[in-house]
Order: sequence, then structure tokens, then C-alpha cells
Amino acid sequence: MRTPLPRSRPRALARQLAALTLAASGLGGTALGAAAPAAALGNGPTPNASPAPAGTPALGNGLALTPPMGWNSWNTLGTGVTQEQVVQTIDFMAANGLVEAGYDTVTIDDGWSENHRDGQTTDLVKNSYGAMQLYDAAGNPVSGTDGTGIDPTSGHLIPHPGRFPGRTVNGQPVNGIQYLAWYAHSKGMKFGLYATDTYTTCQGHPGSLGHEGTDAADFVAWGVDFVKYDDCPYGPPITGPDGHNYGTQGEGRELTRSVYARVRDFQRALDAASATQGRPRVTVSVSAQPVHTGIPYLLAGDDPARTDPVVVAAGNPPYEAPGYAPTGIWCGQVANLCRIGGDRGPDLEGVLYNGQLRTTLQYPGNVRPGSWNDMDMMFAGWQDPYGLWGTTDTCPCHEPMTLTESRSEMSVLAMAASPLISGADFRSPEDSRHTQDGYTWSTGIAPEQLAVYKNADVVAVDQDGLAEPATLVGAPPANGAAPLVLKRPLADGDTAVLLVNQDPAATRTVSTTLADLGLPGPGYSAKELWTGSTGNVTGTLTASVEPHGVAMYRLRPLPVTVPAAVVGDGRYHGLGAGGTGGLALEVQGTCSAPDGSVLDVNTWWWWHTSEKWTFTANPDGTVRITDDCDTPTQRHGTLTGPNSPGGAAWVLNRWDPNSPHQKWRVEQNTATGALTITNVATGLVLDSPQTAATSPVVLNRPDGAAAGQSWSLLN
Repeated sequence: MRTPLPRSRPRALARQLAALTLAASGLGGTALGAAAPAAALGNGPTPNASPAPAGTPALGNGLALTPPMGWNSWNTLGTGVTQEQVVQTIDFMAANGLVEAGYDTVTIDDGWSENHRDGQTTDLVKNSYGAMQLYDAAGNPVSGTDGTGIDPTSGHLIPHPGRFPGRTVNGQPVNGIQYLAWYAHSKGMKFGLYATDTYTTCQGHPGSLGHEGTDAADFVAWGVDFVKYDDCPYGPPITGPDGHNYGTQGEGRELTRSVYARVRDFQRALDAASATQGRPRVTVSVSAQPVHTGIPYLLAGDDPARTDPVVVAAGNPPYEAPGYAPTGIWCGQVANLCRIGGDRGPDLEGVLYNGQLRTTLQYPGNVRPGSWNDMDMMFAGWQDPYGLWGTTDTCPCHEPMTLTESRSEMSVLAMAASPLISGADFRSPEDSRHTQDGYTWSTGIAPEQLAVYKNADVVAVDQDGLAEPATLVGAPPANGAAPLVLKRPLADGDTAVLLVNQDPAATRTVSTTLADLGLPGPGYSAKELWTGSTGNVTGTLTASVEPHGVAMYRLRPLPVTVPAAVVGDGRYHGLGAGGTGGLALEVQGTCSAPDGSVLDVNTWWWWHTSEKWTFTANPDGTVRITDDCDTPTQRHGTLTGPNSPGGAAWVLNRWDPNSPHQKWRVEQNTATGALTITNVATGLVLDSPQTAATSPVVLNRPDGAAAGQSWSLLN
């Protein structure tokens, strides 16, 4: 079975590229004359160099003030991505509410360019490790493992002409990448492109190391808004003179300049190009996984990571150089978002506690407006593009997430303030059709999975302006199947709480308390963000959660209330229902209605006794509420509640002091003066859920957001 192409882990190419002669590569007197000398390339340590100024500030470029949202081509289309497929994706996202929901960026991943720059006529020369062959000043091949070596390539990156053909826009010829940027912009979207801080990309195309100014100027001129900047140092394992095996860390300048420094170089080149061309700045996303540690003895003495106060304060373990792993320490100094874990697949475990969740929880300081921990592309709604899942492809590595798991992935990322960048196939069933071994299927996202991405309540948590990431409530889970609880403070004073069942096989009850959450006060209204159900929490928040599922709540402090001042004042009052424009609670049919009549809301007339109510204190501390009618059929009827939510409230001429259905708690919001009227028997509250005159008045579960549960005095 085919497996997904690796994005960032270096490996030897499946086939060896034909070796190029020095003449064919353009390596001669002219090429060498155009290349920077080895010393200028940062080859080898420079212990006598002046250190970079201390106090490097955070990037703070005004971009990505909330976590970026969008789509990336890799998980579904890999290196075969085409211009037509990206156009189809842009059209689908614009037509199906994704752009409106916030997913406004489409990014092409690795594989978009030719295998050589336009300064060469043939593809890159690779060595046996899949690394680009480097040379000395005399044109001789070198290993580069001592930090030396010259990159022989020159010129500009070339969009693959077959998959990204040139077009004409407004009478002007543009290349295939420029066209896609224009097309995305025409739909109100942004366009992203992939590059690396190494000599080659993860799939062996030319990287941007040593070509930062050229590539940045091209990207800005092409209209690129977002760059996914990866790190793929191919090469042999390196054993240092200290006897330590540092593993594969790259070659040449990849060994003498930290990932931090290489990202900063490109980000600054982008800013310079934007300023020169008078175009907007470009958001930078670091995709470098924290698996590379660098080689301390080869890191240049003037590398800026050595003096960055954030990096210095964090320190470096033995055998690790500053400015490498972990990226969660320093990413916000040089980029807008960065990967904090390895490549993820469609299994939910990748975002749970034993996956990337634990890692992102370790680096909350990297989360702020303009800086975000990236938990990798989302698999919600992703369908296996390598074969028909369950028929032609049964590899567990390609099993799609269930709808429950998709909601869980989205919830965890939202709580962590991670970018929401999907790798699912955002195209129509027709555009995403595949045929293999006599089977035909579509990888296009299903409607119910699309709805996961468009859940506005969950997106709002991810995009919350306070930019405070989630923290773990209580002790870490004892094992990979144990439940966990996350909380996240929100800008409006609310708190997001996520109850997670990590068990893939069994339903579990997951609970927390207001005390454990550190939430003071008498209670909170709670909305579950996937079902929309509401209620109040006064002590324990608990849910029965299905396997690999979540329950996600937004908690809002209940208003501070006191016993209503109208209780026992001996007067009759009109009660206006919230959201109705001042319609009054009345006996439906007025005082001529029969005993046992239900209630509605209607136009307030101060002389209508059927719209006037008095509140009498009972000996047990509850309240009796009666109307002002005094007719043969209505004689100061007592407000009475039903047993079930949605049932109509009514009035009875009979008062039973032992019936809790005729007893009420009437509390007044100290800030607004609004009354909440709660039935003692059921805990349900008096509610006018509809706003038109003569609409029924019922009892419903408490919901702080329900306007009809808030009653005001009309006289």
C-alpha cells in the first residue's frame, strides 16, 4: 500500500537522480564568480565574529493576530497538485461558506516547482543521501558535513509548466503561480506557497537557503500572502569529534546557521521585498519539526539565536545548539506560527495528550496575537486519496476520522489556539472523483464533515482575541485512554471547557467542578458547542462522552441576583418579556377566560387586570404569584408550572400551599433589574420564547442567553 509522502523527515529519494556534469550544472568560472564565497555563506564557525545585538524583539509585524485559517494541498493532493485542482478548491470554499466562516487562505505545498532553477538547464545534482551536491571553490564535490560547501545553483524558482501553466490576466501574461494568487484574491481569499530554509525541499525541489532575496522578491511579486517555510536537511548521520552521533542535520550552511536564523533571514527578505514593491507583508509559517537539534560546535559564532534573550533564557540541553528544537520557545521571535510536533496522520491520537497536545501545553508563552503553536494540518473530513478505504486500501495509516473524531480534533485545536488549516479535499464530488482497480470514489468532503469546520461557536473559541491558550485541569492523564479536561479563558469573560474521552473503545463519564476550574461565584450558564444544549452549572460539570469524543462548553457567569424587591410590596405589577419590545405577561383571554387558562404575552395596557401580578412571600421562603382578576371565572388565579420543558404555564383559582408547582423563586439582577422567575418543582424558568403578540408563555430550562427568560417591571 502507498503511504503518505513525508513532509519534513529527510530520507533518501526513491530513485537516484542522474548525476550532472560540472559543465551541465553551470559550475564553472562564471557560476563561481556569481556565487558568494564560502566565508560569506556562513560556512563553519566564526568564533571571532561580533555577537548580534542582545534584546531581539518579538516579530510583531501586525499579521496573524488570530490563528490563520484555510486549506493546504498536501494531505490530499501531495506533489501532484495542479492549478486546476487549486481553482476547484477556491471555488468550492467560496461557494460553500468556508470563506465566510474564516477559512480564507489556500496554500500549495511541496512539489509546485521544477527540480532546478532557471540558472540551470537540468535538475539538481544529488548525492547518495538525497542531499544537493555541494562543491569547493575549485569545483570539486565535497560532503559538506564540516559546514563547508558551495551551492552551485542560481536564478529563480520555476513553477512546473505542465501542472501550473502560464495564463493571461487583464491582458498581461503571468506564470501559473501568479495566476492562482490573482484568482484567490478575486474571490476575497489569500494565497500561500511552500518553501524551505534548506538546499532542497522535503521532496527534492530547490530550497530557498542562499536564495532568500531572490525567492522572497518573486513571492511578493507573484502576490503570495502566506509562506509555509519547511526544514529538510538531507545528508548522512554526523558523528562529531566529541564522539556524539548527531544524526542527520544537513550539510554546508544548514549546519552553520540555526533554523531560527534561516527563518529570520527569509522573513526579513520578505519584509524588504514588500517594502520595495509597495505590497502587503507576508505571513510566515514555520513548518520545521522539532526533531533537529543542530550541531553546537558547527554553529556560527554570530548566529542570532545565540543572543536572543528568549532562546538564552530557555537554555539548551547537552549536544543541542540554540535556535533548533524546541521551536515552541522561539518561533514568535521570527515567524507568525510554527509547528511544535511531527507530521500527523488521520488518527486522532496525534492531537491527544500523548500526541501534540502535551507539547503545545508546554509552550504557552509562544501563543499571543501574531504568534501561534501549529498542531499541523487538520484531517477532519479527509478521505483516503491512495485507494478506496476498506476495499483497495486497508492500511490503518489511511483510515479516515469518524465524525466524532473530527469534532474532537477541531475542539482540541480550538482550545489550543492552533491554526485551523485543513488538508481535506475541499472540492465537489465530481471534481474529486478517483478510479482505481475498477472502483470509483470521491475524496470530496461530506456535508456533515463540512459542518464541523463551519461550527461558528467552536471557531469563535479558536479565534478568541484574548489569545490565551488552554491549560490542563488537574493532573496529567494516567495513560493514553484516560479522560482529560482543558479550560481556556476568553476575551468576554467566558470560559471554554473541553471534556475529552481519549478512550477509543468505550464511553466514559468525564467531570470537573467549578472549584477545579478555578471559577468563583454562584454558578454559570453553559452552552455545549456541538449540540447547542444549554443549562446552568452550580457545582459539577459532567458529561457521558462517546469513544474518542468530546463535550465542549462555553461557560458564562450567571448574573449576580438577589431576592426581587417586588416580593411582599403588596402592589400589582406588569411584567414585560425580554426581546418582545415590552409585551406583557397576561392571562390568555383576559379575566373572562375560564379557570386553568394558559398565559401569553400581549400589548401592555396598565388598566388590564389580567396583565397585573402581585408577589406574596410564603412561610417557606418561596413566592406565590397571582393575577389581579376578580371575575366569576378568574379570581386572583395562582401562577402554576407544568412538569416538562416547553409546557405552558397557567393560572388556577385554587391555591395549594403544599404544591411546589405553585411556588416560585423570584430573583433580580442587581445590574439590570431584570427578574428571573423559577418554578420550585422543576427548576424550569418562565420563558416567552416567541416575540409576537399572543405568543404562549412556557417553562424552559435556564438559559442566560434566552431573552424571553428575562422579565422587567412595566409599572
